[in-house]
Amino acid sequence: MRPDFLPADSLLNPDEYRLLAGPALKAAVQVAAARGDPDLFRDMAGMLALLAMVTALTRCYQAGVSDTPVYRKELELVPIAVCALVFTRSGLAPDEVRDCLVALPQAYRMLVDAGALGPQDDNMAQAFAALAAGDTERADRLLVQAASAMAGEVDRWEEQRTGFANVG
Repeated sequence: MRPDFLPADSLLNPDEYRLLAGPALKAAVQVAAARGDPDLFRDMAGMLALLAMVTALTRCYQAGVSDTPVYRKELELVPIAVCALVFTRSGLAPDEVRDCLVALPQAYRMLVDAGALGPQDDNMAQAFAALAAGDTERADRLLVQAASAMAGEVDRWEEQRTGFANVG
């Protein structure tokens, strides 16, 4: 595994995990299951939504903390580290995990550039505010809405790009 794919638990303290990783993981798993896939790692749209959610939550968190350049660099690793957590626990071979961790950010960047991911950031800011205020019920609802919207946008983008609809 490349050295910049650090385990999420080595980058986050428990409070940061509660704000940045746990709720996004929960929402992504819920959306993947609703889309017919009980294994999040198999639902690429769900994984892209997870990456987008953790990226947005991390940006919200960074806006509210004073940090050093080293800490900022560590926080920038959090989104892919959370995805690495999903892939490594999936039972995939290490080389498959590496391939997924290389491909996922590339696909994410393409989707951001195409405008498919990013418009949901307002929901993400509201979800972060709810998490920070301890309103987990509202945060969970907003995160599931955002994840569902993101996964749908990924599916639409993929269908336009390839001509094939996601059957999952």
